[in-house]
Amino acid sequence: MSNRPGLALGALVALCACPTPHRIAPAPAPPWAEEEPEGSDTAGVVHVVRRGQTLYRIARTYGVDSGDLMRANGISDPRTLEVGQELFVPGATRVLDVPDAPGAPPAEAGEAPTPRAPRTDPAREEAPAPASATRPLLGWPLKGVLYGRFGARGGAHHDGIDIAAPEGSPVVAAADGTVIFVGKQSGYGNVVIVRHEHGLVTVYAHNSAVLVREGAHVTRGQPVARVGQTGRTTGPHLHFEVRDGVKPRNPLLYLP
Repeated sequence: MSNRPGLALGALVALCACPTPHRIAPAPAPPWAEEEPEGSDTAGVVHVVRRGQTLYRIARTYGVDSGDLMRANGISDPRTLEVGQELFVPGATRVLDVPDAPGAPPAEAGEAPTPRAPRTDPAREEAPAPASATRPLLGWPLKGVLYGRFGARGGAHHDGIDIAAPEGSPVVAAADGTVIFVGKQSGYGNVVIVRHEHGLVTVYAHNSAVLVREGAHVTRGQPVARVGQTGRTTGPHLHFEVRDGVKPRNPLLYLP
């Protein structure tokens, strides 16, 4: 699925903080509709840590969330970062130069120096992500072939991942949660949306059949739908999104 969600879906996902299920109502564009930067259709790059670089400066240079960077690399304490360590930077398209931290010792002989990038106004370092955020929170919603990744595609932003599987294959809840929407959305076809702990919302689209009702509590691994090709699609598959509040996140950062 290559198009951004319609405004109705954006308005619906914004309801994730509400205590009870709601129906979609006409609403203005969600905050991320014009501000969400385009991602990349590549998986990412590997950055080799040099002397004087911190996890927060690396994340800031690449324009990624430090918590996402820690989670993608299984890091619970950013202070454990070591010179020569390889970091996978999700969504990046090329390796960038990262400025040294103030007061860092110079590179030793034989160690490639880090060219300094233009500095902006100083900002406080981000607080470390909680340890629980460094572990996968979700399970795979479908056994199939991953063929569409999160990021830019065809001039638009692809807000989830696509998993191909035979029509009728069971689609399961990625975690315990409450079903906040069941219905049809333009482009998405038959959709199920589930609200979870930690402010996460998961979206399951293009279903041929829906197996749950709004307001129902579901458990991780429970079937919620069946793979289909409703909406804009060229074949049977699941379009799966993870949103932190209303902000789309790369689902692969939350899966084992």
